[in-house]
Amino acid sequence: MDPSLALFISIAFILVLIRFINISVAILAGSFILGFLTLGLDVFSHIISSVLDSETLRIVTIVVLAFTLGYSMEYLKLFEGLTNSVSRMTGMFSVVLIPLIVGFLPMPGGALISAIMIASLVKEYRLSPERATFINYWFRHLWVAVWPLYPSFVVGVAVLKSSFAEVVMATYPIAILAILSGMAMTFSEKFSIRLRPTMKDFLMLIYSFYPVLLVAVLAIGLKIDFLLTLVIANMVLFIHKRVDWGAIRSIFRRTIDFNIIILIFAVMIYKNLIETTSSAEIFFQHLNEWSVPVPVASFIMSFLIGFSTGVEISYASVALPLLTGFTGVGEIIPENVMLVFGSGFLGVMTSPLHLCLVLTAQYFNARLYGVYRYLIPAVILEAALIWVIYVLL
Repeated sequence: MDPSLALFISIAFILVLIRFINISVAILAGSFILGFLTLGLDVFSHIISSVLDSETLRIVTIVVLAFTLGYSMEYLKLFEGLTNSVSRMTGMFSVVLIPLIVGFLPMPGGALISAIMIASLVKEYRLSPERATFINYWFRHLWVAVWPLYPSFVVGVAVLKSSFAEVVMATYPIAILAILSGMAMTFSEKFSIRLRPTMKDFLMLIYSFYPVLLVAVLAIGLKIDFLLTLVIANMVLFIHKRVDWGAIRSIFRRTIDFNIIILIFAVMIYKNLIETTSSAEIFFQHLNEWSVPVPVASFIMSFLIGFSTGVEISYASVALPLLTGFTGVGEIIPENVMLVFGSGFLGVMTSPLHLCLVLTAQYFNARLYGVYRYLIPAVILEAALIWVIYVLL
């Protein structure tokens, strides 16, 4: 069978199955379908080699350590100091800043944590449930496309066979435009900023957030291997807080999410099969034959896959391997990478299947259609700005 046709059949199966079963199982099923239709029974040997591949095991370890850092900071109550210091320094604006800061730490359903942190502030400043939901949800996810602690970013780097720094330099406009779009909707109604910074509160903020700052300095500033960076950050935190083995076991019980681990294995199997079958290259040959504008097709495909699943890792694991002829591999094309990551991010943010959106709306007792009154204009604005930058580049 034509590999590109097999690829589309596998994607269709994934998008249908994801409605009924776990996304990890759906991607595994899609991988098997792609491999069986193109490689026959040889698919099993390719699946086994993908599971045992050192790059796959490295990515699983990175994701587990990233979640460990986030849960450790929550468990050790560093978030309490962060909330208090930010709210004293910035007043009402802390409703924006706290989700934005906590967003540097990836955790499944993590928007619920930041929602709990700002709940008293939402009540104090009399924000509507829908507005509070939008602010928390949007600003909690600003860094998904640019911050190397997120599994979607880690997988994206692996697919592109590039460095963390190179991919960040390609995707950073997405975060900047998300800030601008979020601010535009936040300030569309009365919203005051009153800054009252003090050295004591600033130092408390640094103290509460230093593990994440350490990651930034080591991985981005000093370009230390990211896996080693996460090991160092976790060890420094455990030693500093004198965490005993009982506490470490409690943290790891929350961190070791087998659904996430299986998902990473499934994603890497799918990526490797796409590469082995050359289905992405054949797909782009067909696009050229059909005279379809590749940037438009890439944007729509990544957006729809993100929207259909509501999971960040979906566009990195399903759309991106398909679009490597557009983004480049090894030597990436920055503006094309930005377009694919940006559209996938916006698709996930718009999806009603996104767990963080559902959890935050339930927590604040918000009507979902009222949240979309803020969300859709923000998505449209950022999409327009992404295209402006793409055209100018």
